[in-house]
Amino acid sequence: MILARNVVWRYLRAANDPSYKIEGIRIFFSAPAPKEPSSETLTIDKDVSMEANFQWISYQVLFSSTVGEEAPKYYIYDIGLDTDGTEKFPDKVFESDSDWSGKNKNSPTRDISPGEVRRLFPKVLKGPNLFPVKSGQTVYVNTTKGEEETYSSEEFKKEFDNNFYIVLNSKTTRLENPFGEPLGRKGVK
Repeated sequence: MILARNVVWRYLRAANDPSYKIEGIRIFFSAPAPKEPSSETLTIDKDVSMEANFQWISYQVLFSSTVGEEAPKYYIYDIGLDTDGTEKFPDKVFESDSDWSGKNKNSPTRDISPGEVRRLFPKVLKGPNLFPVKSGQTVYVNTTKGEEETYSSEEFKKEFDNNFYIVLNSKTTRLENPFGEPLGRKGVK
């Protein structure tokens, strides 16, 4: 009974607590650089109509927590993504700083659980939302060839919302661009 009360209390605290604030969102993906488009693919198939050249990798939210007049504490919520952008559990929360430090990535915090973070920020963590409304908070990070190139939401849409980029997805025969727009079917030229 006490455990159930604690869970309910933690849920209500998280859902109604204004002391938690999103500082930024980073969405990682891999795709050929748009400034140097080529025939690069992430899959190699004998049939060109089966190939793809874009995959989602992970999703991170940097958020702060302020209690009383203490300095804010920073955390990163981290979840891997399947190539098609669906969540790949387990997710985790670890302590960070305002500069997105990942040094504690392998040491999840006990201060706040991933479930509490999802309840705090349902609009950006439902799905997860790969195209959040508040575009200034979101940075897209292309990790192709071991390098990281960043794009604002506007730049990402401008560069990757076209028929050249096809999302790697083994679960369906439907071909889509990163924004979910249909581009045809696998095996159909």
